[in-house]
Formats: sequence, C-alpha cells, structure tokens
Amino acid sequence: MAGAGGNRGLFCDLAGTLVKMDETRQLALGPDGRIVVELLPGVAERLRPIRDHLIFVVTNQAGIARGRLRLEQVEAAIAEVAHQLGDILTGWRICPHDDADRCACRKPRGGMLTELGAAYGVDMAGSTMVGDQEIDAAAARAAGVGRFIWAHDFFGWQ
Repeated sequence: MAGAGGNRGLFCDLAGTLVKMDETRQLALGPDGRIVVELLPGVAERLRPIRDHLIFVVTNQAGIARGRLRLEQVEAAIAEVAHQLGDILTGWRICPHDDADRCACRKPRGGMLTELGAAYGVDMAGSTMVGDQEIDAAAARAAGVGRFIWAHDFFGWQ
C-alpha cells in the first residue's frame, strides 16, 4: 500500500492500448454489430500477473454521442476484455460525450480517473496511466497520476 489513498491504480486506455482499432482509429464493429474485442499483443501477459495495483479502463467513446455506438455495446466490450484478462479489472469509466460537450470526464480532462480514484481510495501520485495518445498523458497529468507510460513501451510492442 502506498500513500494517503492507500491503493495504487493502473489506469488503461481501451482502443489502441488494450484492444485493436479499425482503420478509422475507432473500436471495430463486427457484422453482428458487436464490438470486436481483440487484445493487442502482450496485454494479457503483462496485465494478468499484476497484483499490486487496482486495474481500471478509462475510455473516450464519442461514437456513442454520434450514434455509431450504444453505451451497452461499449460496456459489453469492456466486460469481454475483463473476461479475457481473467476478470482482473477493478472498474471502468466510459465518456460517452463528444468534444463539443465540454464535459469533465472526456480525456484530456481527468474526470474519469479522479472519479475512479475517489471511489476506490487510489493514491493518484503513486499510480500509473497507460495509453497510446497525448490526450491519455494529459488526462493522467490532470488527475494527478504520478506516471504515464506509452502503451508500446508498457506492453513491449515493436
């Protein structure tokens, strides 16, 4: 246990960090309309053994606001990620808004991270964010997360 909050958190972006995206950098949809959940290389091997952090997913999904996705589809996709990882996820937050909504939860703002941090007693300064875009790094800074690691470095991609 570290720091005042006690628990260290590992916050992970979803698309492009944990699961593959389609050619438009969005969650891929299968012919049945469900989100295709294909873990990226090294994700399961790197995350399954982690026992000293609470593990969270934080994801912007403007496709919900734009009508491409439904919240239930994204929730089902994250539940499938959790299942594929051996149910090690502590929790997740989904921002269903578009940039124009100017909500507090949408990355690069830190709302999703701070909400999870407060709910689970997370020591934000002792925690880590893993992502594939600068907005992930900015969200980590905004939430007071102590360290940001690029997904390719964390998971060992070439």
